[in-house]
Amino acid sequence: MLTTASQYWRDLLADFTEPTRLLPPRRRPGTVPAGAVAAALNWDSPQAARLAAAAGRIGLRPADVVVAAWGLVLATTAGAEDVVHGALVAGDAAEPVPVRVRPVPGMLVSAHLAGAHRQYTENVRHAGLPGEQLAACAGVPTGTPLFETLVSVGGAADGPGLCLSADVDAGRVALRLTGPAAVLDEAGVRRLLVHVSQLLAAIADAPVTARLRDIGPLSRFERHRAVRQWNATGVRREAGLCIHELVERQAARTPDATAVLQGAERLTYAELDAAADRLARRLAAEGVGPGDFVALHLGRSVNTVVALLGVLKSGAAYAPIDAGQPVERIRGLLTGLRCAVVLTDRDSIATVEAVTAGVPTVRTVLWTGAEPPADAPAPRRAKAGDQAYVIFTSGSTGAPKGVVLTHAPVVNLIEWVNETHAIGPDDRVLFVTSLGFDLSVYDVFGVLAAGGSVRVATAAEIGDPQRLLSILDSEPITFWDSAPAALQQLEPLFAMRPPPAATSLRLVFLSGDWVPLSLPDAVRTAFPGARIVALGGATEAAIWSNSFPVGVVDPAWTSIPYGRPIANAHYYVLDAALRPAPVGAPGDLYIGGDCLALGYHGDPALTAGKFVPDHLSGRSGARLYRTGDRARYWPGGTIEFLGRIDNQVKVRGFRIELGEVEAALATLPGVATAVAVVHGERADAQIVAYIVPEPGVYPDPRYVREQAAELLPAYMLPSHVMLLDAVPVTANGKLDRRALPAPGEDGPARPPYVAPQTAAEHAIAAIWADLLQVERVGLDDNFFDLGGHSLLITQLIARLKVALEIDVPIRTVLDHQTAGSFAAAVEAALIAALEHQPVQSPVA
Repeated sequence: MLTTASQYWRDLLADFTEPTRLLPPRRRPGTVPAGAVAAALNWDSPQAARLAAAAGRIGLRPADVVVAAWGLVLATTAGAEDVVHGALVAGDAAEPVPVRVRPVPGMLVSAHLAGAHRQYTENVRHAGLPGEQLAACAGVPTGTPLFETLVSVGGAADGPGLCLSADVDAGRVALRLTGPAAVLDEAGVRRLLVHVSQLLAAIADAPVTARLRDIGPLSRFERHRAVRQWNATGVRREAGLCIHELVERQAARTPDATAVLQGAERLTYAELDAAADRLARRLAAEGVGPGDFVALHLGRSVNTVVALLGVLKSGAAYAPIDAGQPVERIRGLLTGLRCAVVLTDRDSIATVEAVTAGVPTVRTVLWTGAEPPADAPAPRRAKAGDQAYVIFTSGSTGAPKGVVLTHAPVVNLIEWVNETHAIGPDDRVLFVTSLGFDLSVYDVFGVLAAGGSVRVATAAEIGDPQRLLSILDSEPITFWDSAPAALQQLEPLFAMRPPPAATSLRLVFLSGDWVPLSLPDAVRTAFPGARIVALGGATEAAIWSNSFPVGVVDPAWTSIPYGRPIANAHYYVLDAALRPAPVGAPGDLYIGGDCLALGYHGDPALTAGKFVPDHLSGRSGARLYRTGDRARYWPGGTIEFLGRIDNQVKVRGFRIELGEVEAALATLPGVATAVAVVHGERADAQIVAYIVPEPGVYPDPRYVREQAAELLPAYMLPSHVMLLDAVPVTANGKLDRRALPAPGEDGPARPPYVAPQTAAEHAIAAIWADLLQVERVGLDDNFFDLGGHSLLITQLIARLKVALEIDVPIRTVLDHQTAGSFAAAVEAALIAALEHQPVQSPVA
């Protein structure tokens, strides 16, 4: 039976998981000092008297206000809405007591202070339980500390962690902050102490109607710096321009220059413009114009660019549809957008007509070269505020979200890139991104607006890193733009090729996911003279809205910095009260300015929830986009990206809501419960699904994955499916994600183990086991069932080059997916090489 004290602490510490910690500063590896840092600050008598008077008005001691202020500053500095710290005022108790702080921004300051004092008083009254009993009440393992920060008033206590010591009365306030150098550097400890002092001053001067959101630890200068100085990005642009008009202007300037090419096929600017005009008239004949969406169900060819430009010239917006998606998903997208016309390739018309059968809004399936009738009307021209395209991202409810962009923010982005990075007629981009990935918008329209050329990579080239590297080495490509994973798959191949005599690649854009710290230097080594630029933002903020030129990679970095906002974009790191967060403190990332999307198609509630009124810029009607990301400011204003708040993840550049994966899996026959998580960091991230079957059902995980492929696009499919009797839960009944088993041993999904026999089989099994992080690999194990993906394929090829001195085409891995079959193909190639004969083996 619980004692009164035990029940009290159990209630107070419900859902406690770990002590509140501050995010440490960036440091070079091996340079974290072992000592402590400290700072001190004293108030004069008038300030101290104001604090004492403010405390007295609500029946508190000045010491009680100091304790409450420390909790508020700790919450802001830790970027947390729920914190636990230690507290002790001299004469109250023998030992510090845990204090739990959950600030409510709309609460009156006086009410919060009074409530904090009541809790502290009750905590002192129930003090005395041994540490192991307190841990049991909190539901954490014995030895887990409840707090690592402490506020001590009147010299009552000290501690090994971060400690605020205060001597305070009606005539004096003396503050001293000490802490481990591993937690705060000297600048950080001074900054934090000043924030405590500034919050105490704000409390002392606050009117009786003040609420927590009205006061804060930052000075007026700090707020001005975050809101104004670090967002001084304003640039005047020509008003009213549409995306396609930038290309039309360039076509008038350089009609005979090459605009788009693939292999032997190419179009000049004049030819591209004329073909797009014909398509626009054909669409106008179908009644298409501003406000309409035209679906693009296309392969990769020069006609892809014609289609993009032609739709915009018609006044409509384009909607890329990935042909590899499940049919029902495609039909759902077309129905939701009310598309009347679907554009496709000439050879795909019958296929697309079958896919669109039963979609009531679709009237016509056209190929991109369809001629307009003689009496076709002139297209209706779009305006800068009209919708230009919709990009679908994963949705938490199971349905994808359509992000609608207008012309104006995209034109702003294009002009910023072209001015900042001197994109011009001599530039050629290797266009490798999907139309459903918004990087494609700049690759096509941005480069064409500058007079450059677009080299459209085929699907086969994109799927073969060896061919992509060959293109970069042999063709006059000056510009690469992709998610980091797409370029990273080439990295193992860099050292395998002889150094090229000269390279044309001068500019590399990486965005959409974490940039591996090793990648910039690897690219510069492979392509001397190439400049690396990391960009970020959101689909909801016109492709990119921040950038960071990557020079020397600082050993202190844990990731490439996010950077600073581009022209006419604003970035804010805000606390829970929507105030600028202190330097170094994690906060929620918001984007504002002239870069924002219109919203989510057909979902006004979601739009209103994610695009909120901008209370910082002072511009009437301005909005902020709530990204769902966590970030922090560095002292100079550069932003560091810290990760996601919610259940959304990035896997190899794709934005994925794990809730959508779970919703799809839960619809499968025999599945009672489905949980999806991500295992691995950054480039190694993989989706793992955990399935609890219905009673008496024993599904094969491989079959579950095959069924899921009918509901989800390939990039959202789990790499592993694991069966569980039940999902693990915490003591409070919540899903315990940390207790889920690690992937790799999927039980029934793996065939019986067949041991390697030959030297090649042993070598390949060992390399696979190391790459795929499994204990052992049998000859019947499948590379992709064990979690293999494109990045690991190139690493496999590089390792085989070292271990067996053989160049293996990527196609070999795709055609021979089991270890035994792959080993046989490699052995055949080795024998042929030894006999100095052409390779007549499955490798070819």
